[in-house]
Amino acid sequence: MSRLPILMYHNICKDPTSSIGLSLRCDKLEAQFKYLVSKGYTTLHFSDIQRFKHVDDFPKKPIIITFDDVYLNQYELAYPLLEKYNLKACFYAPLAYVGGVDSWNDGSASLMSVSQLKAMDPKIVELGLHSFEHRPYDSLSLESIKQDFKKCKDFISKHDLNICNVLAYPYGKFPRNEPFKSVFINELLVQDVAFGLRIGNRLNLLPFKNNHELNRLDIKGEDSLLKFKLKLKLGKLSLF
Repeated sequence: MSRLPILMYHNICKDPTSSIGLSLRCDKLEAQFKYLVSKGYTTLHFSDIQRFKHVDDFPKKPIIITFDDVYLNQYELAYPLLEKYNLKACFYAPLAYVGGVDSWNDGSASLMSVSQLKAMDPKIVELGLHSFEHRPYDSLSLESIKQDFKKCKDFISKHDLNICNVLAYPYGKFPRNEPFKSVFINELLVQDVAFGLRIGNRLNLLPFKNNHELNRLDIKGEDSLLKFKLKLKLGKLSLF
């Protein structure tokens, strides 16, 4: 079976002492991008996948690059590298905080503005959903989830944003237990969410078994280039 890695990034930084956990130094990001290009990976948007009719439509070495939370540092540091290496990526926005700060954390990091989201070339960056208020779906009622989607749609309409129908679950969390899991998935279908992204740290087999439980590889700031290569090949690493 063919495999599709989906990479997950968060903060991009310049300070070498800050490259840990969810913050990755930009020179490390560039080294990873160089590696992808050198090995012939083809980056995709989820809108590309939705146009595919068959698994044979996928390129030989497909990969999806994702960035969560639309931090301003992604616009300043990651987006220019995507342009430089002619790579596509998907950026997932918690819409309540666009133009503000990451209030679900400590509020120290700025997020892109609406104008900055619009300024990125859609051939390079595909925007997607990351909920409205960055709350974990497994702790919300069905009514709260419906309200979250409504707020997202109102924001998108108000600002005339082009948002793909893909949802990256905040914290990777979604209802796991029945019967609420089925209720949640049904609501995603009602809301026309074509794909849902968890974390999982595994490679996705093609064709997808479940469009709403796609795995992403969590790329950490402390990862060496060797560890990055191994994650691409193996997924979850228990020995590193």
